[in-house]
Amino acid sequence: MKRIKSKAVLLLLAASIGIAGCGVQNAEGTGETVTKASGGNQPTAQTKAAASEEDYPRTIKHLSGTTVIEAKPEKIATPYIAFVDYLAVLDEYPVSAQGVETIISNFPSLSKRLAGKSITDLGMEADIERLLASSPDLILAADDMAEQYEQLSKIAPTVVLPQAGDWRETLQEIARIIGKEQKATEVLAEFDRKSAEYKEKLAFRHNETVMFAMYSGKKQFVTWNDGRFDPFYKGLGLTPPPGLTSNVGQLTLEGLADLNPDHLFLINNWQTPVEGGVRNDLKDDGVWNSLNAVKQDHVYFLEDPSLPGPMALAKIDGIESIMKALAK
Repeated sequence: MKRIKSKAVLLLLAASIGIAGCGVQNAEGTGETVTKASGGNQPTAQTKAAASEEDYPRTIKHLSGTTVIEAKPEKIATPYIAFVDYLAVLDEYPVSAQGVETIISNFPSLSKRLAGKSITDLGMEADIERLLASSPDLILAADDMAEQYEQLSKIAPTVVLPQAGDWRETLQEIARIIGKEQKATEVLAEFDRKSAEYKEKLAFRHNETVMFAMYSGKKQFVTWNDGRFDPFYKGLGLTPPPGLTSNVGQLTLEGLADLNPDHLFLINNWQTPVEGGVRNDLKDDGVWNSLNAVKQDHVYFLEDPSLPGPMALAKIDGIESIMKALAK
């Protein structure tokens, strides 16, 4: 069987075909949408024509070229596991996708959304024959598969998006491609409403520091400071420990003790789990037991490992988990 490898998918997550139309290079059409890579928080997609959600054909400019989508897609395939998350948030479910069994086994929030859905699992190394057999009318691929763009375009119109773009922008981009703009607007408005509400309710925690990390065993942690937790720090008004900006990536237990957060969220390490978890592994360690978060019983386990990943549902469900923990 032919398979297409999706590079670095696991790292992104720990931290992520009858043809109705045809892919056309440099085509012109109505309802043109531009999808491109950019830095910072600049928009990565713009609709140049005021179009209703049913307005097709649409000409989509993306990372690998230009694709015409003749009609609103009804059978979407995605050989990139993170895009399953975005589609589910938009109440759209692919006919085939990368890593369905991995999702069901390891990602509880997304797994609940997929319950009862019939989705062909392409495997973690996307199986091109299965993808072809699922007869999609649109393929949503990530830029790690840019070299296979022409091959995929022979199966169905294909759009290539960044693997780890800003989650709000990616949600809006996918919504514009598949004709779900209104749904994306509603989802983001509700997220912003809840964030504002929860921020007000958590104001009493303003002077307490909060940190997110993943335990990798042997007194080693992984942490991040690249903006992926901004929806929680900024959106919920949480305060990171002073010095977190210079302590990212691998972090020793002693390094964690230097930061000494008042609240510590430990994200499920689904790839290399530690038997019994951090509490059991470090229960007799003096440094661990000296942490403010440990002494105050403010260590929280987040079951869903997608929280630091580039996915919408991770943020949407994440604020609920954080609110539940910190509101006590």
